[in-house]
Amino acid sequence: SFGVNTLSLDIPSARKQSSGAGISSFGASAPLASLPYQQEYSPQPDVKDRLVVQESNLSLLVKDVTDTRGKIVKYAEESGGYMVTSNISSPQDAPTSAVTIRVPSEKLEDVLTFLRSLAVKVVSENLSGQDVTDQYVDIDTKIAQLERTQKKLEDILAQATQITDITNLTQQILSYQNQIDSLKGQQDALEKNAQL
Repeated sequence: SFGVNTLSLDIPSARKQSSGAGISSFGASAPLASLPYQQEYSPQPDVKDRLVVQESNLSLLVKDVTDTRGKIVKYAEESGGYMVTSNISSPQDAPTSAVTIRVPSEKLEDVLTFLRSLAVKVVSENLSGQDVTDQYVDIDTKIAQLERTQKKLEDILAQATQITDITNLTQQILSYQNQIDSLKGQQDALEKNAQL
């Protein structure tokens, strides 16, 4: 008898997809809900390598929830990933567990195969993805625009002679730099999500 022991998994991953045949993987990422700076972005049809964040969710029926949870965390670490969250409910009676792991996208299929092998039954399995290429490219465009404006202000500052002009220009330059830094941080987060 296997009981009602279930294990739910949330496995975020990201893939870079080429518009041609095949898929080349290059990383994993955070769950879709935590991506920074989400809004509508201009479509970028001319981009050949699309950045797609994938998230896999599995619900498994297993013999031993606690043991399986440990095997999942260990396998994620051996695969170059890590555990994000883990919890076990009612560990004595009919335990259930929810585990969130992150793994490099090139290991995603191997990890999913391993997880399926741990189950008495795969209750459900879902894979979803979000293309964040447009977001990344739009941020890059905004950074370039801000840097051009900042450079013009710096050129004007170099010629300024009045204290009030120097003060105002310096404040504007710092404001543009803060905006640039913020956008670069968002872009870095997307890149890191694409790596793991």
